[in-house]
Amino acid sequence: MGSRLLEAPRRFGIMNLSKLKSWPRRYLYQAPRGWLLKLTRNSDRKMAELLSGKSIAIVGNAKSILETNYGEQIETHDVIIRLNKGYVTQPDAQGTRTDMVGLTPELSEDETVAHFEPSYFLMLIPKMRHYKLFGKDAIKNTLFYKFRYWLADRNLIGRRPSSGFMAISWIVRLGIAKSITLYGFDFGATPTYYNPNGYKTPHNYDREREIVLDWESKGLIRIVRSI
Repeated sequence: MGSRLLEAPRRFGIMNLSKLKSWPRRYLYQAPRGWLLKLTRNSDRKMAELLSGKSIAIVGNAKSILETNYGEQIETHDVIIRLNKGYVTQPDAQGTRTDMVGLTPELSEDETVAHFEPSYFLMLIPKMRHYKLFGKDAIKNTLFYKFRYWLADRNLIGRRPSSGFMAISWIVRLGIAKSITLYGFDFGATPTYYNPNGYKTPHNYDREREIVLDWESKGLIRIVRSI
């Protein structure tokens, strides 16, 4: 017990030292650079060009999708969007292609490219200090979710929106897709397949489910259910 008490301040100090060292890079370089790109890029127009008249598959990361055989069906869509660390582990269930990927701070640029090989990167979260793409092509092919959209989503849900919700909301807002089909979304009925046991989500999946089901009832999207 005593040794653990002695170790705690040491670990705490190392953790804070690491954060302190990364502060200038994250807040004085990455954040301003990200905001400059976000504010000077007409991402809605580019998304409309890419998705207009296309069938869109948004593949979520609920563990229940791994028990399906939707892979071939997913591959028939014109554009396939994946999210965060939801790279393919079971092609029969998830398909193989990724056209767009929603970024997560937990993966580096090299890891994102290696796992997904996407054509476009979606910066959905509003914290530009987490925008960590530096390659010329990756920067050119990044599309940014407007802050006012994120704020509207947050107010609607009552908590910060999940990446999956933002991806759906963005395409519904644009209203240009031929169809929007969801796979691997069960809104918390099963855990996200790559999260550790006991992970506590910061999202309100019950409220997100209500909103998405309302969109489904209006014919704006289609949900292919895993359970």
